[in-house]
Amino acid sequence: MNPHETPRVAIVGAGFTGSLTAAHLLRNAARPFEVCLIERHPPFGPGTAFKAPLPCHLLNVPAVRMSAYPDGPQHLMKWLTERASGPDPGFEAGSGLEAAFLPRRLYGEYVEHTLAEAAQDSRARLTRVAGEAVSIESDAGGTRPRIQLRDGSTIAAQCAVLALGNFPPVDPIGNGAAVASIRYATDPWDERALEGLEAQDTVLTIGSNLTMVDIALALDHRGHRGPIVAVSRHGLLPQPHRKSLLPSWSSRVEGRTGSPRELLRAIREDVTLASAGGLDWRPVVDSIRPRIVSIWTSWSERERGRFLRHARAYWEIHRHRMAPENARVIGSLLESGRLRVIAGRIAGMSAGKDQIEVRVNRRGSRVLETIRAARVVNCTGPGTDLRRTKDPLVQDLLTRRLARPGPLGLGFDTDRDGALVGADGRPSLSLFTLGPPLQGRDWETTAIPEIRMQTEALAICLARRFVTPEAHGGSI
Repeated sequence: MNPHETPRVAIVGAGFTGSLTAAHLLRNAARPFEVCLIERHPPFGPGTAFKAPLPCHLLNVPAVRMSAYPDGPQHLMKWLTERASGPDPGFEAGSGLEAAFLPRRLYGEYVEHTLAEAAQDSRARLTRVAGEAVSIESDAGGTRPRIQLRDGSTIAAQCAVLALGNFPPVDPIGNGAAVASIRYATDPWDERALEGLEAQDTVLTIGSNLTMVDIALALDHRGHRGPIVAVSRHGLLPQPHRKSLLPSWSSRVEGRTGSPRELLRAIREDVTLASAGGLDWRPVVDSIRPRIVSIWTSWSERERGRFLRHARAYWEIHRHRMAPENARVIGSLLESGRLRVIAGRIAGMSAGKDQIEVRVNRRGSRVLETIRAARVVNCTGPGTDLRRTKDPLVQDLLTRRLARPGPLGLGFDTDRDGALVGADGRPSLSLFTLGPPLQGRDWETTAIPEIRMQTEALAICLARRFVTPEAHGGSI
């Protein structure tokens, strides 16, 4: 390597995961190098999750737990306090701010601020590149990746981080292409998903999770008054958060539980004990969360599969909860009958002249029910089987055998540092990932508390391997 060449770390994806990885590299830079942050849909920082434009789309974690930095729990609170004194605070500051569930778009501003703050006084240089990465090539030794963008330009680096976030849901019934795209929204996060609806139109969602909640909230906010029908296998809704911060609970659940059945039994016992002490189940679930990675990795692949088939839906409605304000709106929609939740599966869809006919097989029944909707929105949750995603970069990595699917087909296979494992079973020397693509490895890897720990650990790893002089025998 040229001793005068400035090392470069390339990060593909500038949502929360990529931006925070960049921020850690920048704020801890001990010598000059470049962080190249590549994003196909600027701005840099918010990503899909925190670009939500509507004020009704709130975080589902209290503000006090949403700092970007594990070692700086008050970082967000300090920014909010300073912003509240400005000319356009965008929220109400007060004594209850720590327990507040902030608008997601406001949190997106915080992520942008965090990135800019880290770059301001860093010895490293931040370069923002607007473009879509579609391919990655490495030299013969598997080092020095070269990222090709859709416009034909390339970016060479010592290493590349794939901070790809969540992928759109896959088509759950397989015939979505046969339905007029204007009436079937395959991606619920596409800003066009609800365009063109009349106020009294029927909207059907496939899924009743937090994505469905977002769609229902958006419809209500826009003045929609027609029926909303949510169809999901179990017909379960996310549970609500409590308005106030709850005391912590010291769980007796260990990092190794033996089986999913034994884990559920231990959780029930913990909830019983918490109830005797005047607490509900929420602190119990929160106390188990830091142990999920060790629990998941202690299970065999068969046990993990059983959990996904039989317990996942029940775990997730307790683990991924609604902000109290959002829960009140959803409760009102249910009470008025504007929102119906059906336990069942979609047996098929066909496009009519002005509507989509959706055939629903209710749970426990063999009779098909037909629901006619002006719009069907796929709310089945992020796509996790990367073999089925249409993302060109992911397909390129799989085709070139630079990556392979993770356990149970979830995300990418990686080593413990996040290095991609290729089709030959060997970890890459220069390609890394984190966040949702690690779901098969860790399971609990899609939310801020886990991702901020991953970004810090990966930044330390990359600095040690690719930036410090010792990593290259003093050559850089």
